[in-house]
Amino acid sequence: MIRKMVVTCVLLGVWIFAGAAEKTPEKKKKLPKTRPAPVRITAAVLDYEGTLPGNRNLGSQIADILTARLSIEESFDLVERAKLGKIFDEHKLKLVGMVDQDQSAKVGKLVGARLLIMGKVFTMDKKLMIVTKVVGVETGKVRGTFRTLELSKPLSDGLMLLSEDIASLIKKNAVKLLPKGSSVVDTLAEIRKKLGKRPRPTVAVIVIEEHKVRRIAPVIIIDPAVETEIKKMLISCGFKVVDTGQNALADWAKNMMKGRKRPWPPALDKADYVIVGEAFSEFALRTGDLVTCAARAEINIIDRKTGRIVLADRHTDRAVDLAENIAGKTALQKAGRKLAVRTLKHFAKTLPQKPAKAEKGKAKKPAENKK
Repeated sequence: MIRKMVVTCVLLGVWIFAGAAEKTPEKKKKLPKTRPAPVRITAAVLDYEGTLPGNRNLGSQIADILTARLSIEESFDLVERAKLGKIFDEHKLKLVGMVDQDQSAKVGKLVGARLLIMGKVFTMDKKLMIVTKVVGVETGKVRGTFRTLELSKPLSDGLMLLSEDIASLIKKNAVKLLPKGSSVVDTLAEIRKKLGKRPRPTVAVIVIEEHKVRRIAPVIIIDPAVETEIKKMLISCGFKVVDTGQNALADWAKNMMKGRKRPWPPALDKADYVIVGEAFSEFALRTGDLVTCAARAEINIIDRKTGRIVLADRHTDRAVDLAENIAGKTALQKAGRKLAVRTLKHFAKTLPQKPAKAEKGKAKKPAENKK
């Protein structure tokens, strides 16, 4: 009897322990939260709806200018206008007009775009009203803007202001228009992260630029777009840029680009690196009222201490506008931005973590460029 009671108690204890073990939940390991990788934005610019007396192509002209302007941005990928027209022709759709939210998903999938930019233009009280909306293809969300232009003033100037409005609108609202959790690639932010807290060198930038006007002697550009773009992006990444007085160094820069070494001008004494280059833009073709210009820029990055060229690069680009001089300048700006990004990536790879220590009592002098 006692033996049976002992066996029963043992079995009961085992059963209770097993039941408790089953009820005790295992501690789940917390997995690290992973954020979705940043994505590049692919956008398509549709022809604007509307015309002007004497200008039936205004809608497509606005779209061409916006495409040219937005193509400067590193975080945007623009669907080519020729490809866009071909796809719409194949599916027997119109490239013109304000596409509604239901249609935007279909159009976006057809052209491979996540954002659609479209608008309408009309006259009111002797003014030109331009309404624009940017639609998130996957979400149907919309952000819009409008601009009023004086009909008595050059249209090209107003359209360039409009393109700046839309570029700013997309920068501020792109993530809000994409699905929840999306993040957008920011090239400059990535470069700043790679540079970290490393000391930044002082850089001088001298790029001689000209626009080759048809049948007229080339015009030297007083406000060079390539040089300005490179300086702007260097400063945004924490580099100190030396003010050199570009006109005084024009001849020196031309000689350097041709491989004719000259002594360093006093204006460059404070520079650790000198970016010297040449650039030009010229007329390419005319399509109706639109002018296309091509631009080519070349640069050499020279280490002042050694006199050695650490990077040689070049880039060719195009831009479209109603005015030839603006198209040429925009093409130069696009080329300058591409070269600036490559320059910054070069510095992000090669800059040391800490400045090199000079030997005590011996200050290293920069190498002189002699004939």
